[in-house]
Amino acid sequence: MKYWETDQSIPLPWRDVACGYWWRYPNPRSQHVFSVDMLDTRVEGDKLYARRLIMKTNPLPSWGKHFFAARRVAVIEEVVVDRGKKELVWYTRNIGLASFMATVERVTLYPREETRTSEIQTNLNGIQTTMAGTQTTMPDTQTTMPDTQTSVRKQCWIESSILGFRSAINKFGVDRYKKNCGPATMGMQMVIEEKLARDQVVRLGLSEASNPCSCEAKAAQCEAKVAQCEAKAGQCEARLGQGHKAQLSEASSGQIYEAVKRSLCDSTQKIT
Repeated sequence: MKYWETDQSIPLPWRDVACGYWWRYPNPRSQHVFSVDMLDTRVEGDKLYARRLIMKTNPLPSWGKHFFAARRVAVIEEVVVDRGKKELVWYTRNIGLASFMATVERVTLYPREETRTSEIQTNLNGIQTTMAGTQTTMPDTQTTMPDTQTSVRKQCWIESSILGFRSAINKFGVDRYKKNCGPATMGMQMVIEEKLARDQVVRLGLSEASNPCSCEAKAAQCEAKVAQCEAKAGQCEARLGQGHKAQLSEASSGQIYEAVKRSLCDSTQKIT
């Protein structure tokens, strides 16, 4: 059996990353994922449990095709979300081609808490000062940074049952996992950032629509006033007669529109 682990980070709060776990497929960095189906979910106390079936299309190496011709591999993924501890753990194991290469992955998401020591601290035991014969020990001062990053710890176990090829298959599996785990994390981050950006646009759109002074509301008012002004201009043309029509230039409607628009932006300005 081969084992490998790595630590990565995503520059987003744990809450967003934990929500993004459910959105991470599809993404441009994991095109080998064919489908995802939810099998079971349940809530126990402050924990959420879920199990999913994932179909993947990881290609076999040229020498591996002599053993199996399967193009798709079924994978079971089980996840535990602990809101109290702010920890999300998912386990992935393949149920297809397990005799060729059984792979178990464990991924843990948790807040990355960085501590920064104050500049006045000179050692881990505190600062000792003597004043008027009295010895005083000042405690360590540390500032906990806000939850702005999420740590991603990935662990992988690979084992093959093919006699004579175990070492080669185990090495192939670990090498492929090392190659794919980085892009997989990047793809998950991309999906989360895009989803958060879309949600922000929706929120801004709703707030603009509910605001009576929004741009769309002002544009509607402007168009209504321009229509009224143009109607009045037509009446004026009819009254002035044929001799005064030449004085009304083609730019009058544009001037009226600009005057109305300025009056909407500045309530103190009157339409002339």
